[in-house]
Amino acid sequence: MKIAYFIGTLKKEDGVTRVLLALIREAQKKRVEPIIITGWAEDSSISSVLVVQVPSIVFPLYKEYKLPLPGIRGFEKVLNEFKPDIIHIHSPDTIAWAALKYAKKYKIPIVATFHTDFDKYLIFYHLSFLRPLLWFIFKRLYRQMNFVTTPSQIVSQELIDHNIPNVYTIPWGVEYEWFNISFRSLDWRYKILNDKKENIILCVCRLAWEKDLRTLAQIYNLLRKYQNNFSMIVVGDGPARQKLESLMPDTIFMGHLEGLELSKVYASCDIFLFPSSTETFGNVTIEAMASGLVSVVAEAGGSMMLIKNGENGFLAKPNNVRDFYDKVSLLLNNEELKKRMQNNGLNRVKNFTWQKVFDDLLQKYLELLTI
Repeated sequence: MKIAYFIGTLKKEDGVTRVLLALIREAQKKRVEPIIITGWAEDSSISSVLVVQVPSIVFPLYKEYKLPLPGIRGFEKVLNEFKPDIIHIHSPDTIAWAALKYAKKYKIPIVATFHTDFDKYLIFYHLSFLRPLLWFIFKRLYRQMNFVTTPSQIVSQELIDHNIPNVYTIPWGVEYEWFNISFRSLDWRYKILNDKKENIILCVCRLAWEKDLRTLAQIYNLLRKYQNNFSMIVVGDGPARQKLESLMPDTIFMGHLEGLELSKVYASCDIFLFPSSTETFGNVTIEAMASGLVSVVAEAGGSMMLIKNGENGFLAKPNNVRDFYDKVSLLLNNEELKKRMQNNGLNRVKNFTWQKVFDDLLQKYLELLTI
């Protein structure tokens, strides 16, 4: 089987890219041959398969991303030689429409995964008035797919409520070889804490305002005002970093990390603080849980599927700084509670493997090809 995966931008720290690359690794284990078509690859060496880049322009609202130019000319010849059995789109931008045009022309099944809650992103760019237009475009696109997958039931229901058919929930997984408690480093903690007996609070995300970073800064400053037993670390990069650094004095900003360094940072911290209310799943939350952290996340979107409030972490009311503060404070001052939630979290994530994710997806692929 050959699968052509389409994504607007292939960017290292982007969650959609990380999901796609995880799927491709599992596909190769099943002797499925993938190819990636993208408008721009930040570093094509992060992919183990051929990456075909088509002409693109900078996306004006977010200059770190690019919009592929319309049409199939940039990839048609390559795909004709590749001969895909299925086309799978991972971003609903211009490249998705080009993929759909190609699929129709050559009568190839086409499917999609809905990764990103763009509808809520509009709020952060003062563009909420565009919501009806956005959903009009989404419905036109996704109604022409053979099926659409999402990583959580909440997101699936949103698509169903917009009369998009053939929607399936396939939760994502976690790469246990990279995210587990064996990477915990006392030496690293010593360097961060200077031998102080404190908790380390961690946030990992792309540093863009749609991740509710202003809420993060407000929670941090309230904690700093009333608690003196923690250090704060932020991992990630993006257009909001410089401003966020000014809003969170004494926080350690580590920039973009990957590989062993990222694994060590995750496993060596104690509490994961993630106020984003726009997550369709929460890759970073499940990575934190697998690494032994107790998560305090927004009670919204896909995060609600991962966290059972009061059992393996806390759900806080979105953008409610006081609620986040109260729940983080409980963990800072109750080691027994933190340990119990840590163990519950480790048990919870055992069911989330990329092998299972791709097996479920492969079953849907095979059903398409036997119609």
